[in-house]
Amino acid sequence: MWVADGFMPQQGRKTMEEIAEDCLEQLFQRSMIQVSSRHANGSIKYCRVHDLLRDFAMHQAGKENFVTIFANPQDINHCDRATRRALLQSCGAQLMEYVGLKTRSLFLFDLKGNLLMSYSEFRLLRVLVIEVVWSDEEIVKLRGIDRLIHLKYLGISNCGILDMSECSLGRLKNLETVDIRRNNMISNLTTDLWTIDTLKYVLCHELLPEIPSTADLRNLQTLEWILFDNKTIPHLNNLRRLGLESKSIHWDVDHALPHLLGGLSSLTSLKIKSCESNLPMEIIYPKALPYYQNLQILYLDGQWPESVTLKASLFPSHLVKLTLCYSYLGQDPMSELAKLNNLKELVLTTDVYNGRQMICSAGFPVLKKLVILSLTVKILTVAKGVMPKLKFLRIYDHCKVEAPPELLHSITLF
Repeated sequence: MWVADGFMPQQGRKTMEEIAEDCLEQLFQRSMIQVSSRHANGSIKYCRVHDLLRDFAMHQAGKENFVTIFANPQDINHCDRATRRALLQSCGAQLMEYVGLKTRSLFLFDLKGNLLMSYSEFRLLRVLVIEVVWSDEEIVKLRGIDRLIHLKYLGISNCGILDMSECSLGRLKNLETVDIRRNNMISNLTTDLWTIDTLKYVLCHELLPEIPSTADLRNLQTLEWILFDNKTIPHLNNLRRLGLESKSIHWDVDHALPHLLGGLSSLTSLKIKSCESNLPMEIIYPKALPYYQNLQILYLDGQWPESVTLKASLFPSHLVKLTLCYSYLGQDPMSELAKLNNLKELVLTTDVYNGRQMICSAGFPVLKKLVILSLTVKILTVAKGVMPKLKFLRIYDHCKVEAPPELLHSITLF
């Protein structure tokens, strides 16, 4: 959002996103923001500001005409239609007529009322964020958004049904971010999205339309989720985050997946779901993943083939977060996973292991967070000296933890 609004200055060879991360860290170091949570790799995940600082910031923002906030109908009397940034909160869509046509950034939070309005008049918008009042049956249509030719950031959340039939995103040739993850259903999202060569981040909880083999997506850094079933997709050499979902029952040994993954040297996060078949372990391992130099986060949702045994050597040694789901492993995975010396977060959920006991007899030197949400596991045993850095442990209530008293006293159960 900061990048789209033009706040970030160019500094050497750093990307705009790296500069923005540095700015966020500087705000924390100066006690301007409070960090409430960090990612496994150490970057800031959630932050907040103190009430006093928030009040001061809002006062200064209004004084300098940096942003105009409409929190209730009375604010209309004090609005400045020349404002560059406008925020509408907990109010009806009728207030839209009071927003100036020169607005560069528009934030609509808890929007009520007529959701079928047109956005075509706001031709100078660079940032558009829409959050509606949640309703499973509410249909939101993005009328006129495809006329916002300067738009760089589009974020929409909490819609019951997000209907894209009246919006041709392919016309937005400056678009960099599309974040439509937190919606109940998305309909009529077409392939013209992939004609935008400026795209950097595309996030959706449903499957995105198929990428044509001729698409030029050299700037794309984040892509979640895309269907991958024995079809080639163009090389996306600058990808850093990738989410793949497969519904294929039969995997071909000449499948394009290892060729795709082998070319993603910048990948830091990889998520793979396999809904109707085994995970393609024979293809992914050991050809690609163990040799990734930057992969830090790995999410695998799907059953492991019986021919593949879980070994620490299957994973990059520098992995910091690993999530396994529906793996149906026949062996206790802890003895091998403990050998991942840089692992800080381990999440094992829903039928990862068929046994009743997990034993941690050694290893996990830097593990800080452990989540075990598997109904079959009844006992978690941790030997003395194991997981010395552990701070958070989450398990099902029926799972008993056998661990040294000093470890139990130093962790937070949640």
